[in-house]
Amino acid sequence: MSAERARGFTLLEMVVTLVLLAVAIPAIIGLVAQIGGRSAAPVLHTQALYLAEGYLEEALLKPFADPDGVNEGCAASRTLWDDVGDFACLATPAVPTDPAGNSLPGLSRYRVSATVGPATVVGGATTRRVEIRVTHLDGGIDLRLAGLRAQY
Repeated sequence: MSAERARGFTLLEMVVTLVLLAVAIPAIIGLVAQIGGRSAAPVLHTQALYLAEGYLEEALLKPFADPDGVNEGCAASRTLWDDVGDFACLATPAVPTDPAGNSLPGLSRYRVSATVGPATVVGGATTRRVEIRVTHLDGGIDLRLAGLRAQY
C-alpha cells in the first residue's frame, strides 16, 4: 500500500502548484516587459555622451585666440572655425553634424548646442569655459559636458 501512495501527486499538491504558477508567471512577465521597455535608454545616453565628447574635443583642440585675426562668422563651415570662440556659433540647438556639415546617420533626433564663456583667470591661467549640451527630441536626455581651454 505504501508503494501505491508514493506515485503521483495529490490534488492538494496540484492546486498549490497551479496557484504559485498563477502568481509567479505574471510577475516575471511584468519584470521582463519593464526591463525591455527601458533597454533603449542606456544606448541613447551613450550616444549623447559620445556626441558631447566629440564636439567638446573638437572645440578644445582649437587655439585659444583667433590665429589669423579674421572673424569667419557663423555662416562659415565648421572646418573654417579656427579658434575656440567660434563655437559660440552653436548657441542655437541644431542637428549634429561632422565638421564638414554632413549629417550623422541615425542621430537626427539629437540636438547639440554650445556655450563659450569669456576669458577669465582660473588658477593663474587665462581660460575660456566651453559647454556642450546634447538633448534628445523624445525627452529624457539633457546632457551637459564642459571643459576649460587655457591660453598657453
